[in-house]
Amino acid sequence: MFDALTYALAEVDDPLVEELLLASVVPAPSSSRVLVTLLLNRDDIDGDVALERVRECADELREEVAAEVHRKRAPELVFRIGRPDEQ
Repeated sequence: MFDALTYALAEVDDPLVEELLLASVVPAPSSSRVLVTLLLNRDDIDGDVALERVRECADELREEVAAEVHRKRAPELVFRIGRPDEQ
């Protein structure tokens, strides 16, 4: 699912989202809901604004992931912005 989400994020037409790095995708608490941790690529990016932008395209990302991993039901994607030292 990590690779599928990497590709889906790359397709988002938003310069701010392009500045985010995918750090992890983990079940939360099961594979029907996953926690997606993104890292800020630059210090001058407002994490709250970036998180809002990602949430705005969550449905599109979910559809792309479902198509890529060939699942009938796409998992719910829950996003958070992490710090680089959390990797």
